[in-house]
Amino acid sequence: MLIRPIVFWMACFLCSGCGSSPSALYAKGAEQMIVYVIDHGLHTGIVVDARTAADSVSGLAFDLNEIGFIEFGWGDRAFYQAESFSLWLAIKALFFPTESVMHVAGLRHHPEHYFRRSDIERILLSKSQLVAMLGFINQSFVRDGQGDLINLGRGLYAYSRFYSATSSYHIFNNCNTWTMEALSEADVATDSPLALTARGVMRRVRRHQKKLISGQAEF
Repeated sequence: MLIRPIVFWMACFLCSGCGSSPSALYAKGAEQMIVYVIDHGLHTGIVVDARTAADSVSGLAFDLNEIGFIEFGWGDRAFYQAESFSLWLAIKALFFPTESVMHVAGLRHHPEHYFRRSDIERILLSKSQLVAMLGFINQSFVRDGQGDLINLGRGLYAYSRFYSATSSYHIFNNCNTWTMEALSEADVATDSPLALTARGVMRRVRRHQKKLISGQAEF
């Protein structure tokens, strides 16, 4: 009867779901922009203004006149691209190093509308913080000899694509640790321990928020 605990463990890293209302974070700097962290049910993604993202990640297959935001997510290549749930692919993704993939989605609507059933955190970043985070995201893509992204086909949404990604996926290097690495490049929750689940990511982001608000209040 090991199947139930195995499926539950896998769900903690690979499934999607819903959550609560968003809150705001604040960062120092004259030029600031909101970035959104989305909890899809223990799988996380990062949403950025489309034109700003395209300035740092070249080659994305989107018409910027049709979309306003871009969501980035990193994960196991086989499981992420599978048309239906596969127990073997889920076990393989968690317990064996596997190839990874970037999922990039163009959003026509505001992320708080598009993902209105998901838990969302808004993070206000300075220009330098945002550039640093997008630099990490850009380096997560594999490019060919001509410097182009390696397109692996249609993604999960209407305006989305899969691209070849760097690094191997496993239980201690999953979509949520990737999100935390991206945020840490922007000096968000850098003092927090490893976050293996989306709930852990959101908890660390909120803790970071409280520290910033507390610091402003003291000032």
